[in-house]
Amino acid sequence: MPPPMPYGPSGHRRPQKRKGGGGWIALLLIVVFVVAGGLVRGAIWHGRGSNTASGAAPSMTYTPDSNGGVAETGTNPLLTDPNATLIPAKCAYSPWSTRVDTARKFFETAASCLEAAWKPVLAQKNLPFQSPTLNVSASTDGITTPCTGSTSNFAAFYCPANKTIYMPLSQLQTDLFKDNWIIYLSVFAHEYGHHVQAMSGILRKANSDRVDAGVRSEKGLELSRRIELQANCFDGMYVGSSADGGSLTTAQITLARRDAHGRGDQRGDMRDHGTADNGGTWFEIGVDKGHAAQCNTFTASASSVS
Repeated sequence: MPPPMPYGPSGHRRPQKRKGGGGWIALLLIVVFVVAGGLVRGAIWHGRGSNTASGAAPSMTYTPDSNGGVAETGTNPLLTDPNATLIPAKCAYSPWSTRVDTARKFFETAASCLEAAWKPVLAQKNLPFQSPTLNVSASTDGITTPCTGSTSNFAAFYCPANKTIYMPLSQLQTDLFKDNWIIYLSVFAHEYGHHVQAMSGILRKANSDRVDAGVRSEKGLELSRRIELQANCFDGMYVGSSADGGSLTTAQITLARRDAHGRGDQRGDMRDHGTADNGGTWFEIGVDKGHAAQCNTFTASASSVS
């Protein structure tokens, strides 16, 4: 069987200047003093290591789960129902801290909320569901995964081979984002979006197609972008529903939109995640539209997933 690939958020973040005001950092500093709580979008800045979808393939093989949904992408049942959406619900997120035990509890409560949001949607389409495993650690030292082998050069990512979300705290740049926990929540929601792709069968089909095409070929990289941009959209769906349920503020969502447009592939990158503008656009589609069918990046035009 082809080796599994790790899937994670975009590896770059660039502050952008906008007309009528200063850059993202200036806005962040202003809002942090005005509004209590975390107010920036949930994606982290990290390097382009083997956490990316086009990273080095590990030497081991694995047996795909035969119960992993319907192995289709654009025609997957999750994406063909125009009414498939997340029901807004209040989520009592556990307090955030960089202490591993506290951070683990934070992600566990987030996972419970994400499961409550996504499980009914999959069930309505007769798609299977099982909870992902969470691996929250202080660093990447000593962690071996079916998707990365024994390398310690990775950040937050989802491994479909063992259905595990890896959240190494040392890679979350907590020195920069401090206690703005919405950042870590949204990165987690992106990774959970990959788990939804795995449960539905989307990821199994897309991964297989990438291997057939060549993971670093033009077609293979486009498939990677479609995978990652859909996870952005699923992230936006959850963040939007959490806001609708009263768990996030309007100010947080506003900053999330701005920040979403500041992440993406840069010049010289592998081009496996998509441009900053497309990344932000798909995130906003998730927030504003809130329906899985509108996150169908696999039937979208090439330009919208560039």
